[in-house]
Amino acid sequence: MLCPNCREAINPASFVCSNKHQFAHEDGVFVLLEEDFGRRLRAFTDGFSALRAAENKRLLDTSAYEKLPFAEAVNGNTEWRLRGYDLAVIRKLLSRREPQRVLDVGAWNGWLSHRLAAQGHHVTAIDYFTDKYDGLGAKKFYSTGWQPIQMDLTDLSVLSECYDVVILNRCVQFFANPVAYATAVKQYVAPGGLLVLTGLQFFHDTQEKARSITALRAYLNSHGLDFFKPMKGYLDFADKQHLRAQGVLFRHYPQLWLANLKSMLKRNLPRHYYGVWFHPEKRSSGVERIY
Repeated sequence: MLCPNCREAINPASFVCSNKHQFAHEDGVFVLLEEDFGRRLRAFTDGFSALRAAENKRLLDTSAYEKLPFAEAVNGNTEWRLRGYDLAVIRKLLSRREPQRVLDVGAWNGWLSHRLAAQGHHVTAIDYFTDKYDGLGAKKFYSTGWQPIQMDLTDLSVLSECYDVVILNRCVQFFANPVAYATAVKQYVAPGGLLVLTGLQFFHDTQEKARSITALRAYLNSHGLDFFKPMKGYLDFADKQHLRAQGVLFRHYPQLWLANLKSMLKRNLPRHYYGVWFHPEKRSSGVERIY
């Protein structure tokens, strides 16, 4: 890995670069942050964790983590139901592949990283959040081995390597320019590899969704939290067209056929997809047949 402050290599034994920038492990999470960005991020994440705790939104049942997304503790939760659909898609895409080097972008509490590591894959999980119940700090509740890293997700170059599989884990809409981000991430996919974009929700009429993002910012501000980075917060069909032009292939989640039908009748409802981009060099025929 490279130091985000000076771009020198980090000694994997001491976690210090040649310019003496020191990095730490906190609750098993490698903290790989540029100093100024780290201060701004910590100011947000500390307050955000406190707010989530006050609202009882964290998963405190530590026995549930290994069973996610199907744990009894999250039964009836729509977000976890959708993550179960993601897991089915990813398992199918990787079912004929040998153990892969996987980068889980937006890994949150590591539920998907755990599932993939249990299947023998070598997983690096990256996110902004490290709360022990609501971020990468939950690593301690899993029995599998995977590497959690807190870092700036807009700068994957500090990882200084490519991966067989890169998963944008229900997160691409939270970047300032989702299409540009997804396009840039391709350079970290190894030849023969694939980029998977889960949880894509495209809107024809974005006004209501845009208002909800504005309301979220106002709500956070009312609790003294200033969001630490710009984001769009939603996807529209122009984004879908641009991603398709970049070679991303889209498929519907079969379980969401009714929701997609409703979106054809009401333009403010999202159309649900996942997307896959195959690296054009040495493409795996096994994966293509499955897809």
